[in-house]
Amino acid sequence: MLKEKKEQILEAAKDVLLKKGIFKTRVEDITNDLGIAKGSFYTYFKSKDMLLEEIIERVYKIREEELELLLGQPLNYRDQLKSFIIKRLMISSENLQSHLILINLTRNLEHLTPILREKLLKIEFLNRKFLKEIIKNIPDKDYSEEEIDIMIIFIMGGIKSYRLERLFFKNADDYFISDIEEFKERIKAINLEKEVELVVNGILKLLTGGN
Repeated sequence: MLKEKKEQILEAAKDVLLKKGIFKTRVEDITNDLGIAKGSFYTYFKSKDMLLEEIIERVYKIREEELELLLGQPLNYRDQLKSFIIKRLMISSENLQSHLILINLTRNLEHLTPILREKLLKIEFLNRKFLKEIIKNIPDKDYSEEEIDIMIIFIMGGIKSYRLERLFFKNADDYFISDIEEFKERIKAINLEKEVELVVNGILKLLTGGN
């Protein structure tokens, strides 16, 4: 029962955070949406920031499980890289709200607590860690640690820029999409599978010298 109540609060909070805005949302906005007392919220989350920390941690765990499963599969480096990029771009509907919240947090890093910034960086470092393992699996390539780190910065930066501009960018005023339905319409409007293939092929040329 306690776990179920916590999940209800968490899901309601995601809706309110996206509709009202992360920094404009107050705890009472979430509790009013659910029709519960503020005390019920504080039973599970000591503050709004702690609720945001929970959302980030859950995204981290999902990502970690995805990447561990990916590296555990008998795939060559090309298929591993493609799967890695697809997972970064093709967000499942059940995790979409959380990702939209993280996007909005990331573009406001200067307003976040050190703990929230640290948790967001954990996801970035996790992605870099697994990308490094994929690069190390490329046959006939003996990159130094420094070379791998430089390529990872370049690749991750490219994926992030593509992801933000093609999937989440809205306009100069609102900047990023925060509405679920609007995001789904964006996905329908582009040939994501074809574009992912272009991104993957470009990165593979970088890593293998066009071989």
